[in-house]
Amino acid sequence: MKDDSYRPNPSVSGSSKASILTQHVKIHTSFIAAILMSFFFALSGNAQERNIKPFAKDAVEKGWLYFNNGDLETALRRFHQATIIDPEFAPGYFGKAYVYSAQNNHDSAIENYRKTIELADPPFSHAYGNLGLALLMKGQKEEGQRMLLKALEIDPNNGDAHVNIAWSYCEQKENKKAWEHIQKAQELKAMIEPSLLKEMETVCPSNH
Repeated sequence: MKDDSYRPNPSVSGSSKASILTQHVKIHTSFIAAILMSFFFALSGNAQERNIKPFAKDAVEKGWLYFNNGDLETALRRFHQATIIDPEFAPGYFGKAYVYSAQNNHDSAIENYRKTIELADPPFSHAYGNLGLALLMKGQKEEGQRMLLKALEIDPNNGDAHVNIAWSYCEQKENKKAWEHIQKAQELKAMIEPSLLKEMETVCPSNH
């Protein structure tokens, strides 16, 4: 039995995306069911060993249903309910952080991604990647880039982390590194906004 607690409902073409606007470009955070399933299953086993209340998992699953239907406020309440039922259930904090990211509430997103990272076992690449993006958007570029690199250390096939760190390198005028990560993201078929590629060609041209 597979545990889907960390992701939106897979009925949405196998993934769900939360778009976040930076100064000039839209960067996407996506969660691909096929990539994450093994992590969810492992977390489910750990949860059972800790006798996690099933109501926490149910609340998170309902949260993703509301999220996919565009009802972010109710989704947030369900995710928060899960953390009240079981304060050590990492998927509840991840859900809260995901909603806050979609609402551009970066401070609350950062807080809850950090809590997810603290509780998640094994480490969850997308929590590090999303934290990195939220930090970048808060102007905390050094730590943001460090978290994105950690995400890729955990999972080199995290396409979203490749896209977001590419923009980070681009801002630093590290053109070669930026386009290497874009190339990897393309190989992984990650979502890349055309506006991002256009902006990168302006800020850090691929032919330099």
